[in-house]
Amino acid sequence: MTSPGKVSRIKFTSYTDSVREALDEIDAGNNLPSDRLIIIKPNLTNADKPPVTTNVDIVEAIYHYCRQHTKAEIAIGEGCGSGKTQDAYKANGYTDLAEKHGIRLIDFNSEKAVKLSRHDTVQLKELYVPEIVIDAYVISVPVLKDHSFTVTTIAMKNMFGIAPAPYYSGSWNKSKLHSPSTHKSVFDVCLYKKPELCVVDASVALAGMHLSGTEKKLGLILAGYDPVAVDAEGSRLMGHNPSRIGYLKLADGVLGFM
Repeated sequence: MTSPGKVSRIKFTSYTDSVREALDEIDAGNNLPSDRLIIIKPNLTNADKPPVTTNVDIVEAIYHYCRQHTKAEIAIGEGCGSGKTQDAYKANGYTDLAEKHGIRLIDFNSEKAVKLSRHDTVQLKELYVPEIVIDAYVISVPVLKDHSFTVTTIAMKNMFGIAPAPYYSGSWNKSKLHSPSTHKSVFDVCLYKKPELCVVDASVALAGMHLSGTEKKLGLILAGYDPVAVDAEGSRLMGHNPSRIGYLKLADGVLGFM
């Protein structure tokens, strides 16, 4: 049985082959649900091209892998950080992918949301969450990137996309989540809904800044069930000490283990 904290680290050859190898290494095929909606959650913070955003080819590879192992419905979901989600989908080939395979595209920014509350959060005592995501099996599929607020943005920060813009927009769609502490919001959002599976595109990372950094060729695909372990591994690959990253320190031992 695969350890829940195992992070597969596979040399990138192609999205199809490397995603399959990474997911097989953690026995993902035997752990996918058969009776829950599976939502593949890329990072489409805006309409820019990869590696600012998640390459549509890795999402297609994950879709095919899931389709081979389960009869559950598979959708793609995102709520972009700036602009309109449908524009980000279209600009990066997701609209074409959805039409090709008959995949539902979900816009978390416009989905019906419900207000949840938790006593164990550190900042967000209440959070509006799209109803559709609450019981879904979410696969977080970020690009490995540095971030100007949280040092890195990987599988956990990617979950900001589920927060509906009508409740959290200011100068950009999710700006209210970034104040007073983005680190605390990352931890809290994942308390409400953490990803069940993480697949990280570390073939070409983005160093320095999440919207306009320097491309860093790492040639890897990462996968794991524990988002804390996955983000810790990704942070190390970017040259950072996970124990010095605020959101990972908060999450260690609560949402997973570094």
